Amino acid sequence: MEYQSVWQRKTKKYPQLKKDADRDIVVVGGGIAGYLTAFRLAEAGQEVTLLEADRLFSGTTGRTTAKISANQGCVYSELFERYGQRVTELYYRSQTEGIRLFEELVHRYGIECDWAERNGYIFSEDRRYKIEALHRVLRRVGADCEVVESPELFKKSCALKMSGQYLFDPLKFLSALPVRFEIFEGTRVVDIDPKKKILRTDGGSIYAKKIIVATHYPMINSHGGYFMKLRQSMSYTIAVSGKGAEDMYLDEREDGLSVRPYAEGTLLGGGDHRTGRIDDKRHFAALESSADKLFGRKNVTYRWCAEDVMTFDGMPMAGKYSKSLEGIYVVTGFNKWGMTNAMICASVLTDLLLGKENPYAEIFSPQRHIKKSFGDFLSNALTNVGGIFLGYCRITLKTAKDVPAGSGMIVFHHGKKRAVYRDLSGELHVIGNKCPHMHCELKWNGETNTWDCPCHGSRFDIYGNVISGPSTKSCKYRREDPEN
Repeated sequence: MEYQSVWQRKTKKYPQLKKDADRDIVVVGGGIAGYLTAFRLAEAGQEVTLLEADRLFSGTTGRTTAKISANQGCVYSELFERYGQRVTELYYRSQTEGIRLFEELVHRYGIECDWAERNGYIFSEDRRYKIEALHRVLRRVGADCEVVESPELFKKSCALKMSGQYLFDPLKFLSALPVRFEIFEGTRVVDIDPKKKILRTDGGSIYAKKIIVATHYPMINSHGGYFMKLRQSMSYTIAVSGKGAEDMYLDEREDGLSVRPYAEGTLLGGGDHRTGRIDDKRHFAALESSADKLFGRKNVTYRWCAEDVMTFDGMPMAGKYSKSLEGIYVVTGFNKWGMTNAMICASVLTDLLLGKENPYAEIFSPQRHIKKSFGDFLSNALTNVGGIFLGYCRITLKTAKDVPAGSGMIVFHHGKKRAVYRDLSGELHVIGNKCPHMHCELKWNGETNTWDCPCHGSRFDIYGNVISGPSTKSCKYRREDPEN
């Protein structure tokens, strides 16, 4: 079965950039965050150019579960513990405002996007205290919610129920917004000179007065320290046909089950793990087993994976790229809640560029002091440093002959360490074993047939082509016959 989401479809095609140019505001990244930011700025009368490396919405936006919800698991409990009531309340208000802004656009433009109101449930089968603590915090910040017993799909659990949450088809929504800004597709930004504000692409260079980096994971290494502030997380989703869930459900555990209906059936997601931290679990098989238990045997029509950028405090980043750079901004770190956060972050950035106050700019600032545990810091630091160290120092005695058909391994090949994939016909596909971003050693992900970077989450196909950044470069590729 092809890895494709229920949302992915052909969208209007835009041209490539093929010559040098001067522009006022350039947004890098054509996912929902970059697109909505460009849309909001254009609404405000600004001249905006958007650059996308592939096709619009071809990344995480096209692989979302598309929940427009303020009911986001235990993030509010964690925020309350870290920062207290004021910040927690501001974050909750930002999410309800994001919902309102979506609803306003849907009605203003009469957008047909399977827009539907649903209840949202955060449930737990064995940690009732988590649900009760979450309820206490949410009531303190003004949320309308309640604790309920035995919700429809999970009879042995208790849950926090929040009404007035929404579902939609993200590509139908985004494709229906009026385009009042310039778009270039197939235009990969390979380098940014942050001082001169020059973006170098594979089709020409652009000088911009202001730059917004909306590339999922920030791509400028030398400023902002994002490689220490962020991590990337993989999750897996299947679509099953026929009648299933009526509402939205989310297990309070980080790697727990997510369930939501869509037009043709039900989506089930889960199996979260840090990108590149590969385990032996078969995540798609586990999701199919959950579907069988909940709904009986159903036909799996789609399956796909998504990669999300995570912050340590559960809030996104939208604002100045760093204190030392003028005119460069960033948006990232949606923590698996990219719909509401993309919408509200677009408003934050628009206000910042127009010199207006925004109530959420402070808590979303990339320069905010993020309260994280020593364990969080140490784990991220060891993963980053360890990945780089292993790339240079780890010894392997395995060779290409040890690579099974349909799998990939880091092996010693022709005198050097290489990442080698053997296809089902026996042909070898050889790339460098290190990510071009910061030279961490790659890991094979057998669930998606990709090479993943455990440090900062770049992903590559079997030919070394970059799927997602922060790397802007592909890995060198060589095809060899089965005898090698």
